[in-house]
Amino acid sequence: MDNRRKPGSLLTQLTFLNTIIIGAVILIAGFTVKNYACNLVNQQQITGSNLESLLNDYLIKVSLLAFILAGGFHFFFIKWLTNPLKKLTEATQVLKKGGNPERLKQPLIYEVKELSEAFNELSETTAHVKARQNRLLRDLSHELRTPLTNLTGYLEGLEKGIIEGDREIYRSLQEESGRIERLLEQLVHINQWTADTDYNQEVLHIHELLKRRLTAFQLKFMQKGIEVETDLVPCSLQGDSDGLQQVFNNLLQNIADYDVGKKLSVKGFVQGHDYVVQFSHQGKEIPAEEEELIFERFYRVDPSRSTMTGGAGLGLAISKEIVESHGGSLTLQSDGEHHVFEVRLGIPPHDKKENHHEPTMV
Repeated sequence: MDNRRKPGSLLTQLTFLNTIIIGAVILIAGFTVKNYACNLVNQQQITGSNLESLLNDYLIKVSLLAFILAGGFHFFFIKWLTNPLKKLTEATQVLKKGGNPERLKQPLIYEVKELSEAFNELSETTAHVKARQNRLLRDLSHELRTPLTNLTGYLEGLEKGIIEGDREIYRSLQEESGRIERLLEQLVHINQWTADTDYNQEVLHIHELLKRRLTAFQLKFMQKGIEVETDLVPCSLQGDSDGLQQVFNNLLQNIADYDVGKKLSVKGFVQGHDYVVQFSHQGKEIPAEEEELIFERFYRVDPSRSTMTGGAGLGLAISKEIVESHGGSLTLQSDGEHHVFEVRLGIPPHDKKENHHEPTMV
């Protein structure tokens, strides 16, 4: 049982406060005037107009004193009520200037408590976004530094006559500029899918789409000696064809680059309200603490792998953004060397189909 004090509403507390103050003023004034009147009549034998005049003067003085005391109490109580709002305003100014305000304490007023909780969540989200932006800029500058340095070196050498322009030099310059272009294109793609924009929804035969991607990679897998086994249950769902093709392309390219077991199993099946695609293979070792990190931008399991020897570390990050934009999930289960990439995509209940068949070789 939760024994924490539950906050009351601002309206309830102010109504209670005003009722107490008004009642206190009436009670104090009435009680003192009654006692004073009894004293005048019983002990001083004052009656008539003199009694009325004294009672009026005394009532005015007592009422003024009661209102002063009540006003003071009301002032400090209202100050206590509005203090959380003052702190919230100060924290908002800090956030407005780009700072990171301290987490607000939870007041006992229901409305202000909700506002403080919402502000704390906003502040934490803003700090998280800012940290991701800083990391993105830092990683981007790191990725661009090498090709830009190479381009600058070649161009300075050509300008000063240190090296002579030939076909090999121009090919190197083209490769460096191509690396920059590919990196920027990947950044454009990932920003498109993180902008919360509506994607192009159409009815897709997801198993056929995946088969076409596997066919496109057939030659590459053959050259690397990777045997592919598929078992795909037919299913229709709504999604963006280009986006999902990019997801499968990125996953298959990643597998082709890192596979060491020479065998890939691709399964597609219906589970509940989801269509699940699993890519199982034996690849380079992934430490357990790095399983989630591989979906981060610019992350590489192999620190020595760079844009010169491979991608920029954006493929899996882009894939995760695309799948999550479809309301699905992209995860990795691994024991270190045997990896299973799992894509889950929601399907309408009336489109679910069960069509089990024997595995086929691609």
